[in-house]
Amino acid sequence: MTVAQFNQLTSIEKVNTLFDRGKELSSRIYIYYNIKLFVLFDFFVEIWYQQSSNRIERIVILKLEDVLDIYEKDIRIGDLYA
Repeated sequence: MTVAQFNQLTSIEKVNTLFDRGKELSSRIYIYYNIKLFVLFDFFVEIWYQQSSNRIERIVILKLEDVLDIYEKDIRIGDLYA
């Protein structure tokens, strides 16, 4: 699956694809959000979950540079290629 194909999916299909075929690499808390980082094929995706409303608010594709900036202390390089 490519980024373009992933972007054509509905939000529910994106979440299901991430949970079924992606690998969770890390998570973080930002303000009211529990954010989970996944690797899916050869790209990275964050799910922004808001606990107070029990909703996924955002599904964001990240570039490798952004992943390294945001998660540099949480991710071992080997995790990216496993």
